[in-house]
Amino acid sequence: MSIVYFKNISIVNKANQTQANAFIIAMDCNSARFNFTKKNIERVFPNFFHIHCFKVMQFNDSRINPSLPALDKRLATSLITFVYLWTYELIKYSKNNELEWSFIFEDDVDFIEPSKVSLSNYINAVQVLMNHSEIRLKHGMFYLGMCGRTDIKDNTSLIIPFSNNTLISQQGCGYCTHAMGLTTKRARELWVDISLHIPIQSGPPDVYLYTHCLHSEKIYTLGSTLNWPPGTNHYGIAFQDRQRFHSQLRP
Repeated sequence: MSIVYFKNISIVNKANQTQANAFIIAMDCNSARFNFTKKNIERVFPNFFHIHCFKVMQFNDSRINPSLPALDKRLATSLITFVYLWTYELIKYSKNNELEWSFIFEDDVDFIEPSKVSLSNYINAVQVLMNHSEIRLKHGMFYLGMCGRTDIKDNTSLIIPFSNNTLISQQGCGYCTHAMGLTTKRARELWVDISLHIPIQSGPPDVYLYTHCLHSEKIYTLGSTLNWPPGTNHYGIAFQDRQRFHSQLRP
């Protein structure tokens, strides 16, 4: 295994971002779910994100076939929401350049306490991935958390500085879309890349991303060896708090 260590120096934000945009996808921007996620983001990324609420597309959206069963309507709504966010909303708020990072969170997200990996917060850790040349220029995205990770490419692991060698990021594929970062360039191209290689069927966005990942570059996850909560299929620093909130994809 080839392990890449970063020197214990201050991380310089090469993208010149003093504050990154973060979008929380929610059905209600005043809901307990939205406020829960917003509070958690601000706790582990203090003063780092400019947080926006992005409302889920309505079930009666003209792009959704009204004859679809209830579950298929929910899946279609979720997919359209993500595609619109990638293709239009992130780009609209990007003010600097094609390599500017934005982040997307679903409204049920919590984080492993940074103290568990010897950190006070995750700002420097996320900037390591934002400023990593391969991730920034080639991949254009990474996860803060994923589900059911597979096809792990463990020949190169990024060891996050200051974490006592406990915060590791590896490449791989997985499900769930609850926490991710994308550059403007990647967001602009992502759905085009996916739709060129994958037949469009009824399914949530994570199925498309997973299938696309299997046929392209594996994606880094910040804290990919962390499995939390114990006994769940969540990996990374971010997880869906299923004890507090149920999935809104299911009727």
